[in-house]
Amino acid sequence: MTEREINFEALQHKLDALCLHGEACGTCEKNKCLVFFARKVATYVVTKKVTSIPQGSSMIPNKDLKTYSEQDMIEALAMVLLECKDCRDNHEEDCSVNIVRLCLEYALFGDTFPYRGSTTMYFLDAHKSSERIGKQLKDTFLALKAAQH
Repeated sequence: MTEREINFEALQHKLDALCLHGEACGTCEKNKCLVFFARKVATYVVTKKVTSIPQGSSMIPNKDLKTYSEQDMIEALAMVLLECKDCRDNHEEDCSVNIVRLCLEYALFGDTFPYRGSTTMYFLDAHKSSERIGKQLKDTFLALKAAQH
């Protein structure tokens, strides 16, 4: 997978819009923020032209308990899933798309679930985690996908 196959520019814009700019935090604690980390990954990928960040998934600040806009998170996660290449058995935890997905999952669901290399399987897992959010996520994904064509 090459950086040109992944539209991180559009994703960066959406991630920038998710930032609470210290409103919910009082002060911005960048190193403890899921959205900041996701933005940092997207910027790094665009700047360095890489698709994988060694140990990246282990650096995610998964203790961030801020409440973000659920609808904005769902839209951002749907955008991330559109960039996923359904790699199946070749899925890498440190793939930049996966790292951003994990950040958004923590913020939206409070936890993550294994990505099994397929968006179809992902929607089943999301639905099991939260029926309502899973349905909204799938509907948003399908709407964004239809708009691309």
